[in-house]
Amino acid sequence: MDDLSAAGLAAAASAALIQAMASDVWLNVKEHAARILGRDGTESVARADRVLEDSRERMLAASPDRRDTASALEAARWEGRLQARLEEDPGFAVAVRDLVAAVRAAGGGVDLSTAVQQNVTAGRDSYTAGRDLTVGRPDRAP
Repeated sequence: MDDLSAAGLAAAASAALIQAMASDVWLNVKEHAARILGRDGTESVARADRVLEDSRERMLAASPDRRDTASALEAARWEGRLQARLEEDPGFAVAVRDLVAAVRAAGGGVDLSTAVQQNVTAGRDSYTAGRDLTVGRPDRAP
């Protein structure tokens, strides 16, 4: 596998892992990811499970204003690990593609939309609306 292909696949897989870690699908994905990552002789499935969970805990332990930075850092760590392994073992690409597909399949039922709640206090002659609003004064009788 050439460096560019390995880099692209590693980036896609690390992004999928981080997305799963931050969502409700993590419990469904973690075991599958640990089996894929721990199937060679250098890293057991139990160790891979611990490494994945440590990564998730670091990301979720960050304060809300630093969570994006923590997620990016964890994604970069996983991207590097995966790319190095892909370069050593080109056959590992099949397992990584399977992991990305599993994360996407597990996330199929997850609502990825964002809800925003706004509280508005309005005084006299104030108007608020969630959608279209037409403001005008009715003609006044003399």
